[in-house]
Amino acid sequence: MANQKDIIEITSLIGETYTNFQPTAKTIEVYYQILKDIDPNELKAAVLHCISQADRKFAPTVGEIRGAVGDLRRSSANVPGSYQAWEEVQNQILINGGDFGSPVWSHPLIGKAVKAIGWRNLRMSENQTADRARFIQAYEQLETRMMKEEMLLPEVRGYIESKGGKMLEAPMDAIRQLAKGFSK
Repeated sequence: MANQKDIIEITSLIGETYTNFQPTAKTIEVYYQILKDIDPNELKAAVLHCISQADRKFAPTVGEIRGAVGDLRRSSANVPGSYQAWEEVQNQILINGGDFGSPVWSHPLIGKAVKAIGWRNLRMSENQTADRARFIQAYEQLETRMMKEEMLLPEVRGYIESKGGKMLEAPMDAIRQLAKGFSK
């Protein structure tokens, strides 16, 4: 997890890149409070990603940095895009057609989207155009929710859970483990 020194380093890097960004002690404290739960190497990579964008005119906000961390995590976890996921569903229908067979998904989100629509419904349907649209919509909603939940501040996550809110069953840490061949 990032410490004060890591935050000073990234704010200095941002300040050197964007001369209009003059971080004060309070700015550094705010950046620390919002970014302290992120691994320092991951944080630096996200900041470098943000400041290297060709069309960026202003220093990245803490929210943009957290968003970049989420994007980097998604890329490193090999979360398939919605069309790649649909292609996998189509392949599993070919392999596991009829009433038998157990599909194996490369990513838990694919299984969740299939479950939302119904595996049997997908296998037996005669309207692949509608099925594809429904699957992609379900998959993208699940993916968006997963990414938002992954990047919640620990304090926000704790508040939601204290009020009885539930997070997705497969957060990014579990997904990363699955991607590396471990089971939870």
